[in-house]
Amino acid sequence: MAGQPENQNEVASVWQTILIGTVYIVTSSTLISFNKFLMQPGRFSHAVHLTAIHMVVTLCLSLAFYKVAPQYYPSMGMAKANLWLIAKWIAPLGLLFALALYCSNQAYKYSSVAFLQFCKQGNVAVMFFMSCAVGSQTFSWHKLSVLIVVIAGCTTCAHGEIHFVMVGLILQLASQLTECSKNLIGEAVMSGAGLKLDVLTFVLFQAPFSLIFLTVGVVATWTPDVLVDFKRHWHWVMVNALIAFLLNVLIAVTLKKLSALSFVIIGVVKDMVIVSCSALIFGDPVSQTQQVGFMVTIVGVLLWSRLKMQEQAARMDQERLPFAKNAKTKVPRPSQ
Repeated sequence: MAGQPENQNEVASVWQTILIGTVYIVTSSTLISFNKFLMQPGRFSHAVHLTAIHMVVTLCLSLAFYKVAPQYYPSMGMAKANLWLIAKWIAPLGLLFALALYCSNQAYKYSSVAFLQFCKQGNVAVMFFMSCAVGSQTFSWHKLSVLIVVIAGCTTCAHGEIHFVMVGLILQLASQLTECSKNLIGEAVMSGAGLKLDVLTFVLFQAPFSLIFLTVGVVATWTPDVLVDFKRHWHWVMVNALIAFLLNVLIAVTLKKLSALSFVIIGVVKDMVIVSCSALIFGDPVSQTQQVGFMVTIVGVLLWSRLKMQEQAARMDQERLPFAKNAKTKVPRPSQ
C-alpha cells in the first residue's frame, strides 16, 4: 500500500505529459496550417511582420492578464528585483528566436514543407550533443548508437528529396541550431539559473525581447504592401496571433513541466503529423526514399524514448533505495 501513492503520481505524471504534448501538437500544427494559409499570394504573406504582430499581441495579452490576475505570476516579484539577471538570460532567447524564424522562413523559399519537417527530426541528436556540451546530459555510446539511427533516417530523407537545394538545407540547419539553443536556455531560465520563472512570467518577459530583434527585420523588409494587406485581412491576422499566444504559453508550459529533450521529442511527433497532413491533404511530394528514411527515423525516436524511460525508472529506483535502507535499519529489536 505504501507504493500506491507513488504509482498514482507516476501515472498522473504520464497523463500530464500526454495531455501537454497533445495540446501542443494540435495547437502548433493548427498554427503552421494557418500560417501557410496566410502566406498564400493575395493574403498577408509577410512572415517577419506576422511574427512581430504575434509578439505584440502576446505582450499586450500578458500585461492585461497580469493586471487582472497577478496571482498567476508568482515569480514576478523576484523577476522585478532581478531585472538585470532576467535580461542577461532572456535577451539571448529573443535573438535566437528571431534568427530561428528568419532562417526557417527563408528555407521555405527553397525547399518543400515535408523535406524541412524531415530535417527537424534531427533535433533529437542536436539537442543531445548540445546538452552534453553544457553538462545537462551524460554521454554514452549506447545513446550515440540510438541517435545514429535517427541521423541515418534524416540523411536518407535528405538524399531522397526530389528538388534538393543546398541553400535550403543550410538555412534549415541554422534554424535548428538556434532553436535548440533557445530550448536549452529556456529550460535553464524556467528551472534553474537562479530564476525558476513561472510560465506566464517567462512569456511576459520573453515577448518584448523577441520583439526588439524582430523589429529590426520589420524595418529592413518594410513595404507599403504590408499595411495594405493588413487592412484587408486584419481579422485573420488577429485570430492567427491569438493562436500564436496560446502556443507561446504551451511552449513555456512544456519547458517547465518537461525537459528540453522531451520537448524536442514531442516536436518530432508534431513534425510527423505535419508531414502526413502535407502529403495527404496538400499533396506535397514525398519520394519512396524519404518514406523509408521517415520510418527509420521513427524507429530511432521510439528507441530513444524507450532509453529515456529506462533512465528515468533507474533514477527513481536510486532515489527510493536510501528510504528502503533506512526502513530496514529501524526494525525494532525483539524485547528480552
